[in-house]
Amino acid sequence: MNLFKRTAVAGLALCALASCSGGSTSSSQDTSGAIPQCDVVADGSCQGADLAGANFSGKDLSGIDFRHAHLAGANFSKANLTQANFYGADVAGANFEDAVLVRASFDGAKMDGANMGHTRLSGVNFKKAELVNADFIGAFATDANFSGATGNDKLTGAFLCKTTMPNGEVAGGSC
Repeated sequence: MNLFKRTAVAGLALCALASCSGGSTSSSQDTSGAIPQCDVVADGSCQGADLAGANFSGKDLSGIDFRHAHLAGANFSKANLTQANFYGADVAGANFEDAVLVRASFDGAKMDGANMGHTRLSGVNFKKAELVNADFIGAFATDANFSGATGNDKLTGAFLCKTTMPNGEVAGGSC
């Protein structure tokens, strides 16, 4: 049943992204009431949802709640994730390239292998995030907080401006 719920949630999310019109589908399974509500829209809530591998490229998901969601391998390239909440989420291997992440939170998120290349990270919280093999090449981080983050202590390749590093030191104070 758990696999059924995850598959149904992923299907609904993809349907929402593709602007499904509610017409008939090839599935004969009735999922009404069988899955948690997940609104993949700006200010929506997908808390705890399993949306691994979903494509959110170019979408406006500002203010969305992805707390504790499973988003491994998801594509957020060029998405607007202003004030999005990824607290405790699994975004391992997710692609955030060219995304806008203003005042977003990845506090305690699992970000192993995530691509944060060329992102705008303004006021983003990465406290205690797992950053093993996370790629920040070309990212612009200003007023970001990486205190207590593990796995990528130097944020190699990122432009840092007033950014709190994993060890608590502030980098790029004169930018």
